[in-house]
Amino acid sequence: MRTIVVGAGQAGAWVARTLRELDPHESIILIGSETDAPYERPLLSKDVLVGKAEAPPCLLTVEQAENLNIMMRLGLSVLAIDRLAKSLTLSDGTTLDYDRLVLATGGRPRVPELAGIDLAGVHTLRTMSDARRLKSSLRAEKRLLVLGGGWIGLEVAASARSLGLHVTLIEGGDRLCARSVPHEISMFLLERHTREGVDVQLNGSLISISKSKHGKLLAMTHQGIQEFDSIVVGIGLQPNTELAKASNLSVDNGIIVDTYGRTSDPSIFAVGDVTNQSCSWMNAPPGTRVRLESWANAQNQGIGVGRALAGLEPQQQELPWFWSDQYDVNLQVLGMPDNQALTVRRGSQHEERFCLFQFVDSRLHAAVAVNMPRELKLAKRWMTAGVNPSPAELSDPDFRIDKFRPVTAT
Repeated sequence: MRTIVVGAGQAGAWVARTLRELDPHESIILIGSETDAPYERPLLSKDVLVGKAEAPPCLLTVEQAENLNIMMRLGLSVLAIDRLAKSLTLSDGTTLDYDRLVLATGGRPRVPELAGIDLAGVHTLRTMSDARRLKSSLRAEKRLLVLGGGWIGLEVAASARSLGLHVTLIEGGDRLCARSVPHEISMFLLERHTREGVDVQLNGSLISISKSKHGKLLAMTHQGIQEFDSIVVGIGLQPNTELAKASNLSVDNGIIVDTYGRTSDPSIFAVGDVTNQSCSWMNAPPGTRVRLESWANAQNQGIGVGRALAGLEPQQQELPWFWSDQYDVNLQVLGMPDNQALTVRRGSQHEERFCLFQFVDSRLHAAVAVNMPRELKLAKRWMTAGVNPSPAELSDPDFRIDKFRPVTAT
């Protein structure tokens, strides 16, 4: 049997590693469009950008792949899938036959359609190559424009400020990270970035970009023309579903997969940022589907699909979890925060150590922790068990949350 994994990122590498661990005889080919061996992306916008790390952690080196008998073909992309013949056409003109195919094609940065977006000095950040180019342009006292107040935009802004750049951040909405955190967290992030010297402009827009006679980038914005040395666009991720669509697989905000990672073709699986998956974690609303863009989901789903390819049942789906490091703030999000949920806060926002617990029908639904990792771990334990302290208990600062012991019903 031959399994080909298309996409050598976090998800694809974990599929290949897990399948090999469970099946020593399967023929495994891992194809990646980047020339770098599979690596973890989160540090690109943080340690790599500021020079604390030369490169992020590698998930599967070329030597490791050889030792595991995984054929890794880097710097190649797949141009077409022939589902009837079960074959792939690669960018080097070769074809490969498969028995099972895994699409781990991930996504690419969304780029707005506006004049000058392709000028030198305008960056996106998704790959090691992107990070190298951006890092070389970040110099103290230079002026940087960050377009987008989501996680990538905020992390780049924090990294640039630590290097001494003057940073302006334009967000099109009325608050930061509006899709993923409650209003209180958005306001906390706004205050922190403003205090660090970032010029945050909400409800803003970038209209066009041009070059001055001195080589500076002239950004036409909602406030008129502003001059910058570099611009970073961080307005979200576009899932790479083109191969799936061309192959007539079911696609709707990502490739539709079941709990095993199978697509509408039983011989083709999909995994990671590119997938639209059912929500089967504890107390998830029935029938809910979601496309998750996170390190944790890519790893967990990659392991799950590797198990499925080896003929094993899927494990209990992990709760969505995400983290971001900005300045000296570690922010973690567990579950799917809901602005309509009952929210209880513990800790002190002033001291930048607090946790929000969100409840739906007295059930713990989500948690957001700022510099309180222990509380986040406890929340995960409670949510996984399906038993949690009451909102009243968590509202009581004298309540010892570490003494609460979940006991599931028998």
